[in-house]
Amino acid sequence: MYKIAIIDDEFSGRDIVRHNLRQYSNVIELIADADSVQSGVKLIDTLKPDIVFLDIQMQDGTGFDLLQQVQERNFKVVFVTSFDNFAIKAIKFNAADYLLKPIDPDMFEEAFEKVLNSLKDRQVYVSVEQFNNNFNKFDKIGLMLNDCIKFVPIDSIVFCAAEGNYSKFRFCDDIEDMLVCRNLKYYEDILPENKFIRVSRSNIININKVDSFVKGEVPVVVMADGTQIEVSRRRKDPLFEMLNVKI
Repeated sequence: MYKIAIIDDEFSGRDIVRHNLRQYSNVIELIADADSVQSGVKLIDTLKPDIVFLDIQMQDGTGFDLLQQVQERNFKVVFVTSFDNFAIKAIKFNAADYLLKPIDPDMFEEAFEKVLNSLKDRQVYVSVEQFNNNFNKFDKIGLMLNDCIKFVPIDSIVFCAAEGNYSKFRFCDDIEDMLVCRNLKYYEDILPENKFIRVSRSNIININKVDSFVKGEVPVVVMADGTQIEVSRRRKDPLFEMLNVKI
């Protein structure tokens, strides 16, 4: 359920937005409104809305002034205005969308659905973050794929490798490889330090899945699945320390 704020210095403007929101009563918890920049700032700081429908030109300032005064910007903004010359500035303020008065019902529906989808994505992202911050309680980790979240046992991870801004995970126990929507640094920070170590710029390994170590000009660890992973020179000693070996 979402909290909505409507900020417009004209009653008719606020009323039209309320009218268009009626069809979404099943997902809206509360609708509140304000008629100025000053009252709008107070409303947002108190209500902490999820979505703000914001007029641009008001008697005591602009919607842009309001956004610069609120304490926290943890909400989606849909600008509503009679003038189309503010579009570029609205984009710079990361507006979720931009509606021209008089509001076209189809355009409103399109904008609101877009905002709802972005909020749902944010909720999924936050829930995964919360899970991963407490994954030691579950012995699993949440991995965000393009179309779903997979929860996998931490001990099934053999290694993970950098793939640009993504990470590729290799597993045992007949679990297929996964390309995950976070970079390697994220997983370096959250995977258990007593089990995982970064052995190069591109790879983090599970030391419990190391099969052997091959000496050479470029040292290599051979993982349980047969994959050979190079070990950078500066990470060799920390790896040996974790494996409790001397070479």
